[in-house]
Amino acid sequence: MPCREHVAQLCQHQHAFRQRRARVAIVSFGTLPAVQQWLRETCADFDVLLDRQREVYRAYGLERSFWRSRNLRTLWLYLQRNLRGIHGGDSHGDDTTQLGGDFVIHSSGRVLLAYRSHDPTDRPAVETLLRALETQR
Repeated sequence: MPCREHVAQLCQHQHAFRQRRARVAIVSFGTLPAVQQWLRETCADFDVLLDRQREVYRAYGLERSFWRSRNLRTLWLYLQRNLRGIHGGDSHGDDTTQLGGDFVIHSSGRVLLAYRSHDPTDRPAVETLLRALETQR
């Protein structure tokens, strides 16, 4: 699922994250105005860290891939969305080849879960993220 939908899904489960004393933070390489608009459309309650140089992306091993960001599964997903009248947001000139990921990080800094997306359709289920938090109870 695209990043925007994934964040909206995380937003719907904010209470479950709070119950586990967890904070959701989003790392973005977008511009501040683009990220502010994006948050208004998805969930304005999350902390956002701007990483224009993508230092965090590199540190966590998140890749860029022209072909994986445009593979058949991704193209099929966006075609289906367009046919339903759901259009992708404006990229604001940002790099659409940058792949995302989800990380659950303990307050001590230890990575409890590292999920590097293979392509834009590849995101972990919210339940997977919540289970990773359960391992620290």
